[in-house]
Amino acid sequence: MKRILVILLVLVVLCLSAEGLYRCLFYQHDRHTFSAPLAQMVDSVNATGADILYLGESSNHTFGLDDTDTAWISEMVARHYPTLSVRNMTHDASHGEVYYLLLRNLSPDCPISTVVVTLNLRSFGIDWIASTLETVLQKRLVMLQPRPALLNRAILSFKAYDIKSTDERYQQMADYWDAHPLPGHPSVPRWGDSLNTDSTRMPGTFVRNYAFIIDTLDNVRIRDFDRIVRLAHERGWNLVFNLLAEDVEWAEQLVGPDLTTLMRQNADLLVDYYTRKGVTVVNNFDCLPDSLFRDRDWTTEHYLQAGRQTIADRVAKALRPFHPADYRP
Repeated sequence: MKRILVILLVLVVLCLSAEGLYRCLFYQHDRHTFSAPLAQMVDSVNATGADILYLGESSNHTFGLDDTDTAWISEMVARHYPTLSVRNMTHDASHGEVYYLLLRNLSPDCPISTVVVTLNLRSFGIDWIASTLETVLQKRLVMLQPRPALLNRAILSFKAYDIKSTDERYQQMADYWDAHPLPGHPSVPRWGDSLNTDSTRMPGTFVRNYAFIIDTLDNVRIRDFDRIVRLAHERGWNLVFNLLAEDVEWAEQLVGPDLTTLMRQNADLLVDYYTRKGVTVVNNFDCLPDSLFRDRDWTTEHYLQAGRQTIADRVAKALRPFHPADYRP
């Protein structure tokens, strides 16, 4: 028994020494190599702090080719608070897990007053959860995970993170749809395919992206945003969720009320669920007409100038109770 205890003690000392050496010699290089550009954003905010920190994905920076004002949503919000420092951490295809790890990697001493997190309805559906973009994104997240740094490096070396082929991602979607049928409808793919025509497959795209029912008990994105709520409480941040606008008008035209009713129910659930947790939720779900959505080949939350401005104005007004003296119309 003594020999076993000695061996265990030696192993613990070796592991701690290896972890210390790795952090001193290689950690920052590997972090910036494998977690770029996420790690750079964290370091930049850590260096300066922010009065208001906005976290978003491509909806934040995407603009229309004919826009006279190409400012990001976060930049438009900043115009309402010219005396405050408004920073953003934006990465395409980001969802709740990305936002949580970005925020968790900020130093507890980093001076931040208010955090605005993009709440994208589509990200709660399996078509995004099992997106083919996830493998690249999950690789970038490994070095930000709350584990020993040397263990994270080993996970990268042995490719032990969530790495799946395109076929495996599609199978993950198919398995989910088989296990979660929608009352009164065939499977989600068959429902969408039945609406497609030779000229457009957009009805099926809308169905695949929005035909789901959020279960707060087992939805992975719910767990991610719940962790953000707890982290904000621990750090003393004011927390605002920015529920993005969806093209409800176009969905109604292409698919009909069966889908838009599901969309609205899920949006209402998110607003109610997080409002009851004390979060300020800006409900932009159906605030924009179809004419202010940029893309016609996918169900994106990419807006033309007036759309971005509308959302920014609504977010800025929601921030006013936290910064009343600094708000400008």
